[in-house]
Amino acid sequence: MSTSASPAPRKRPGASTASKAGVQSVENGLDLMLIVAHHRRPMKITDIAEQAGIAPSKAHRYLVSFLRTGFLAQDPETGLYGMGPVALEFSLSCLATLEPVSLATRAAERLCASLGHTVAVSVWGSFGPTVVRWEQPARPVMVNVGLGSVFPLYRSATGRVFAAFLQPEQMEAYLASAANREEPAETDETVDQVRDRGMARAMGDFMAGMSAFAAPVLDDRGRLVLAMTVLGYKAGFDHRWNGPVAQALREAAQTVSRTLGHEHERLALG
Repeated sequence: MSTSASPAPRKRPGASTASKAGVQSVENGLDLMLIVAHHRRPMKITDIAEQAGIAPSKAHRYLVSFLRTGFLAQDPETGLYGMGPVALEFSLSCLATLEPVSLATRAAERLCASLGHTVAVSVWGSFGPTVVRWEQPARPVMVNVGLGSVFPLYRSATGRVFAAFLQPEQMEAYLASAANREEPAETDETVDQVRDRGMARAMGDFMAGMSAFAAPVLDDRGRLVLAMTVLGYKAGFDHRWNGPVAQALREAAQTVSRTLGHEHERLALG
């Protein structure tokens, strides 16, 4: 008769084997929440318990607390557990404390005020280009996009900026995941063109009736830190590469990049 051992619980980032005073139940609960977060899809309680190496009844007590506080959410029809709204708010707040996001946020506020268009700041997350700041003008665009939204990699200007400038090993790891496989779509520009121009442009290829310019923010080592995107209704949007919208976004992104130590080269915009 053979028995199968329960899988070891996921180790928390920065966890130490050294004996230190702490609250074990809090640590155990965080292990469960990290299992759900890293799975990326809603999970059964039995699967969560199995990965944590504990009984489902014990896992249930932790999950109830996380449901009450909003860190986890449960689908009322399937009973599956996923990340909750408080977890999203918590993660976005953590990202906002990073200097690049703070710098880009101030630049986005100025862009929004001067152009009268919506401006988004996006970083690379587990699911792709993720919006962490969303600045709206007095007359905001009515789209189903906002904080926490994920742009498609190839069918949006924001996504193509990440496809063009993200570190190759990060992109390879992302595309290797079955959950993240997205085939390049037929658009007005290629990733190579985005890389050559230093900007991306969308004219309704992701959101019907909407247009956008997106530009990368790079650090002192030339690595992509985040993307800044200006969005507006296609009918009243200046699509020219040398128009005021593109120029203002380019200058804002380059200013943030220079603050982070990056030196831009002059790029062809034709």
